[in-house]
Amino acid sequence: MHLNIKTKVGKITIRGLKDKPGIAADIFTELSRRNIEVLCISFDTAVKGRADLAFVVYESQLGDTRSYLYGILYDEDNVEILADENVVLLVFSGIEGNTQLIADAFNLVASSGANVEMISSSREEVYVLIKERLLDAVIDMFKAIYPKSTIIVNGQEL
Repeated sequence: MHLNIKTKVGKITIRGLKDKPGIAADIFTELSRRNIEVLCISFDTAVKGRADLAFVVYESQLGDTRSYLYGILYDEDNVEILADENVVLLVFSGIEGNTQLIADAFNLVASSGANVEMISSSREEVYVLIKERLLDAVIDMFKAIYPKSTIIVNGQEL
């Protein structure tokens, strides 16, 4: 397994977003137009017509992203836009089978005592967001379980 860590990230959460066709398209079209790079996305199932949408951007784009969202969602009632910059993004890869990769990532994070703030996955990677203060424990656990694996932190091998 391989671990790529991005420490200069932030999480944006939109709470209480109306569940209507096209709202996510509007949000991400505008962010794309503004050159905001979205690293991963998580969407909760709508309850009573409202849902939460969370995504990760680079820390340097956190303030602009939040401002753009206020402009996009100005007429939405009961919507909160929250930003958290005390997080790190763990990107796990290198194991065949998405389900096994997800299980291994959850087990490693849990064994280190960290709580998952957000999770997203693709066919070959699992993205796990944790609080920054818990990073050292995750790295120590990863080294103990996968001593021959690679750890990259912000583009530099550890």
